[in-house]
Amino acid sequence: MVPRFSASAPLDLLEQRPARTAQRVALSFEVIPPRHDADDAKIAGLIDTLARFDPDYVAVTSSRRSGWLEGTAAFIERISYATDMRPLAHLACTAGPTHELEGWIDRLVDSGVRGLLALRGDLPEGETALPPDHLPHADALVRLIRQRETEQFARFAAGRLAVGVACYPGGHAESASPDEDLDVLLTKQRLGADFAITQLFFDAEDFLRFQQRARLAGVHIPLIPGIMPMTSLARVHRMSELSGVPVPDRLERRLRGDPTAGLELTVQLAGELLRGGAPGLHMYTHNDAELTTTILSEIGIHP
Repeated sequence: MVPRFSASAPLDLLEQRPARTAQRVALSFEVIPPRHDADDAKIAGLIDTLARFDPDYVAVTSSRRSGWLEGTAAFIERISYATDMRPLAHLACTAGPTHELEGWIDRLVDSGVRGLLALRGDLPEGETALPPDHLPHADALVRLIRQRETEQFARFAAGRLAVGVACYPGGHAESASPDEDLDVLLTKQRLGADFAITQLFFDAEDFLRFQQRARLAGVHIPLIPGIMPMTSLARVHRMSELSGVPVPDRLERRLRGDPTAGLELTVQLAGELLRGGAPGLHMYTHNDAELTTTILSEIGIHP
């Protein structure tokens, strides 16, 4: 079992020295703003279920299908009204030109956000770069957020927003080498990123090696592993196509032999990460409250 709080020493040793605060397993969720025709009762159930886990924060995505940041801001306002969960908003360079992003930073702060996840976003199909009036990469967006923050620092506790970025244990599809991935992460850190959440990877060792290499390279911000539920071989292939990370042969064979093995593989991955020293888990929920609850329960994390 992996409790949200755990001690690292046996009880008899703990009794021989002053009590220490147990180490907390960090937990956060990613949710997707619902479409206008979504089942409202299902969305209310999702929010209620996730709130019962008392996550450290809940990240709300932005995309064309939810009206870009209008949908993000509206969903954050709903979460803030209904629960005590702390919202973090995705902000992508692809969402609009630079002057619009400046306004959206203010709008998201007005909706209750005190943290942003700065992303480049997926390029439109057939395109190799964003238009000239858009920010080209996430490091430029980190810089813009910090500039906007400085202009209105009195709105924030300690004068700061929390700014997260993405990192890539399996390598970014557009990077020339793993060293380039680390160079980009170091640049984001230098410009003001506070933490990084991983994109897709399939093996715990991929994350643990990446974390070790990042520390040796000078990355000191928290690196948080993101857990993508492997519910089916079709979804695994889709995840692989979107990220450019190949599906390992052993995983392919396992899912072909047993299409229901995805849940077990996801639980195994999460458990190996925590045993390997990962600071916590960021769960990509796909708005599936039941699946998220099942995965967490299997590794010993309960509401």
